[in-house]
Amino acid sequence: MDKIIICIAAFFMGHCFAAQPLPVLTVASEEWQEYTNADGTGTYWDIVRAVYGEQYQLKFISTTWSRALNLVETGRADVLVGSYKDTNRKLIFPQHHLDIEYPLYAIFDKNIHNISEANDLAGLTIAGKKDYDLQKFLPITSRFYGVEYIDNIVRLIDKKRVDAAICYRTNLYLADPENRFSHQVIGTEERLYLAFTHSSKGEKLQKHYDQEIIKLVADDKLKQYFLNEEEYLHAELYTLLPLPQPLQTLK
Repeated sequence: MDKIIICIAAFFMGHCFAAQPLPVLTVASEEWQEYTNADGTGTYWDIVRAVYGEQYQLKFISTTWSRALNLVETGRADVLVGSYKDTNRKLIFPQHHLDIEYPLYAIFDKNIHNISEANDLAGLTIAGKKDYDLQKFLPITSRFYGVEYIDNIVRLIDKKRVDAAICYRTNLYLADPENRFSHQVIGTEERLYLAFTHSSKGEKLQKHYDQEIIKLVADDKLKQYFLNEEEYLHAELYTLLPLPQPLQTLK
């Protein structure tokens, strides 16, 4: 009888342990089409799944960048996706990047301005997404006009409220949907990172990411999440792997 009771108890204990849900990991970002879609699909969400999906129940939040940043800085979310490595923020950054952002573009009316480089924006009022730290790309005499949404930002040029607007290549179709204005590359490419809440959990998540992302690259498991091979190569994740050592010749 005792043996039966022990077996039954062991069965129910094992069942309880097996049924325990995974801890929740809350991941926030702005909604970027094909990267962090509101329905939970996209390149960056898929990479986060590959890194953390076995250890956590993932909760994705697609919102404005300002809110996503605030959620992670205040500890109401665990991971921010697609951040520059900004050491002035109260965040923990990994060693290894997630992607490489395409260059920054200026949008302007060529009948009024002649812009071929960032220095040509000196003295002008420039619109762009706030909280993206875009001011660092502008001359010190430029006046930055931050907006919450990039959609149809060219209306500010039409209304003479700004002289030009700046955004990344991936957002040009949103910023100038009718393609009525001139577009000129003015900035360099920037690496994008995950950023973690400043806590012991954040430190644990950062260490796991730096270890796991290398394994995923080495096993060639990340390419499938990018739109195409060109996008994957542009991310330069292959640079995370050590260079092959030359063969030693026997003497």
